[in-house]
Amino acid sequence: MATYKHLSITREVLDNSRRTKSPPHFVTREDRLGHGQKLNGYFATAEGLAKKQIGSSDKSPYVLKLEYEGALTFANLNTHGLEFISQEGKQLCVVFASEEGLAKFTAHLQKLGVTDANLTHRQILEAIAGVDAWSAEDRKSWALKNIGLPDTLTFKLDVELWPIQVAHHPSRVQLTTSFETWLAAEHIKKLDRINLDSLLMYRVEVTPEQAQLLLNQRDVRLVDLIPATGISIQQLNRDINELPLNIPPPPNDAARVCILDSGINGNHPLLKPAMAESASFVDEEGDADEAGHGTAVAGVALYGDVEGCNNSNFWKPEFWLFNGKVMKKCPHTGNAVYDELTLEVSLTKAVEHFVELGCRIFNLSLGNNNAPYDGAHVRGLAYILDVLSRRYNILFVVSTGNFCGSESPPVPTNSWRGEYPEYLIAAQSAIIDPAPAMMVLTVGSISRHNSTIDSQKYPEIYHLSPASENQPSPFTRHGPSVKGAIKPELVAAGGNLASPMRQANAQWAPHMRGLGVLTLNHQWTGNTVFKEISGTSLAAPYITHLAGRLLNAYPTASANMLRAMLVNQAYLPDAVTSTFSEEFRKSYKKAKATWNRDVERDVAGYGVVSEADLFRSSDNVVVLMSEETIENDGCQFFELPLPEDYLRSARGTRELSITLAYSPVVRTTRIEYLATQIYYRLVTGTSLEEVQKHFSQEMKKKTEVLKEARDTNRDIPAQMRNHGTVQSSRWTFKQGKPGEKWFVVVVRQDRDWNPSAAEKEQYSLVVTVADRDNERAQLYTQIQTRINEQAVVREQQKAKMTAVRLQN
Repeated sequence: MATYKHLSITREVLDNSRRTKSPPHFVTREDRLGHGQKLNGYFATAEGLAKKQIGSSDKSPYVLKLEYEGALTFANLNTHGLEFISQEGKQLCVVFASEEGLAKFTAHLQKLGVTDANLTHRQILEAIAGVDAWSAEDRKSWALKNIGLPDTLTFKLDVELWPIQVAHHPSRVQLTTSFETWLAAEHIKKLDRINLDSLLMYRVEVTPEQAQLLLNQRDVRLVDLIPATGISIQQLNRDINELPLNIPPPPNDAARVCILDSGINGNHPLLKPAMAESASFVDEEGDADEAGHGTAVAGVALYGDVEGCNNSNFWKPEFWLFNGKVMKKCPHTGNAVYDELTLEVSLTKAVEHFVELGCRIFNLSLGNNNAPYDGAHVRGLAYILDVLSRRYNILFVVSTGNFCGSESPPVPTNSWRGEYPEYLIAAQSAIIDPAPAMMVLTVGSISRHNSTIDSQKYPEIYHLSPASENQPSPFTRHGPSVKGAIKPELVAAGGNLASPMRQANAQWAPHMRGLGVLTLNHQWTGNTVFKEISGTSLAAPYITHLAGRLLNAYPTASANMLRAMLVNQAYLPDAVTSTFSEEFRKSYKKAKATWNRDVERDVAGYGVVSEADLFRSSDNVVVLMSEETIENDGCQFFELPLPEDYLRSARGTRELSITLAYSPVVRTTRIEYLATQIYYRLVTGTSLEEVQKHFSQEMKKKTEVLKEARDTNRDIPAQMRNHGTVQSSRWTFKQGKPGEKWFVVVVRQDRDWNPSAAEKEQYSLVVTVADRDNERAQLYTQIQTRINEQAVVREQQKAKMTAVRLQN
């Protein structure tokens, strides 16, 4: 079958201003006097608690949290003596106040309902429903609340301060200086510091008494346990002499992919031809892989399906591998663990180093078990990855993290097999840092095998797996991320586990031998070339492998484009959906906490990437790509070059897959997190002139916004996909309408606090047009012709617009 390079499309000349929403609703209190008196009572208690807390200096502000109803204009809080710092919940914000500010706030509350006629921004006081101090309990992370402080004489903690101003602002410098002076005075050992615009974090060594001081320190936002990670590895035997002697290296100009892990043993015979530079960012350790995890990840990243390559004994490295060591071997467990330095610091240094060497794709198969996503703020490593993704136009591929069971509460209670799949969506199996990051591709795991080595050996019932082929792995973690964003976006084979069936009360213990992903052994000698591992750590590098090959095929593609192309070709396996009964899926969708969400999407996202049309188009399937920029409140139009043959009324299954990706500014102090929202709509009409009226601000009163076309034929509704920075839906239909025009409308809407609102925002759009049932399809040639015709019309329009401007 003939294949072709994917095609580029261009947006129409016309740009509209998007339709704005109605102004926010402000709460009005009928009894303002009573409301003011009630708030004064709350405030008096909160003020007393806040003043009992410790400050780094006399200038350390008091920290209060405000509950509010309706809208609250954060920027005008200073009118009442308060300074907005962070939004910590949908209707909860945190503010700073000085002594003067406290007095001013009290005075204004006393005026409410008495002499408030001239009280500026009175609606703010009316919106406030409660006032309290930011307490020691508020400063506890999920890990501290659920695990508690370590039971040792001293231990390490990560301490996040309120990120006032930006990294090098004089106020930030004053804060770090006074806080470090306070640490020294309290004999708290500072180990490290990271200072970014929206993140200020210290790693310290403390006693239990010093930990309590930090929990009651006004400048402290959050106190957390240091990251915890661990991966167990099992080995397989394989004779090295059976491998080809001369494996060719990749081309000199091939893509460059970096593995950030426990190091890579680059002398492995299957890795050596593709190894480029290695560097260690772990103190006092070289770049070698002592734990074995990094080498295993590198094997899958380089070859994809190592098991398939081994079966055919065909090995062809297609891109260069770079080795960034950011983890080391734990002397007690042998697992790969973080360095004593904050991972954020060493990781940032590693990324900056390898970006200079031309790396565009980074694999990060690690997770912080102490930081499951709680549905609120993105912080820690996830925030770092989002900042680096945007800054350097690079793609991170990360794993969801492995769920190894929970003891308090017990999940599963008795059996991995008997309680599957319920625990897949338990609160305890939520994605862990950095998986919630919004600009990365997060990858979960599905099973490939379900028979352990012992089960293959013995005819008796020995081990039984809960998951069959293509079902979610029992250890994979679930989303969503911020505001319901789909996470993970993708899944790939990561292994399985089994329960021992012949021992009473032993089905809680997982068994994995024979169920994992075949990959490379870091201690290769003789017949130990390969090993197997089960874990999401091995699912992520498979997507990295596909991304590297894509970058080879389309070397100028942005990180946004790589994300969009991969997600655009993802399909949700039927086995994932059928894992959950129809009754389970319905109840999940109706539950308050997961209202209108699909359980299969929260576990497996957009699904498994199909390679069939990922790299090249054909006569039956054509991939269209566009890299564009859009202004705030902008509205742009793409007329899809669909030929009449595709829009035929004769029956035959056709698909239209549309994916958009962008990388906005982010802030950890905002619940919205994303400073910009870009989204798309698929609409139909007779012409561009007709369609654009329904998205024009000027025509808002005369026309309604067009609903998305053929929404009953769509797999993911707009409301679900719009929360992410990569958004995809697939339309499947059997009858077209000749003469109908199809448009993708792209809209940008910024938050009022976006510091980059005046800048154009980059985005990528990918559209796949498929007519697989049509044996005589000539889609590629027909679409190419339509694109050329549209280009001529577009140039004519530009010429007319230029002539009009000259006349005026």
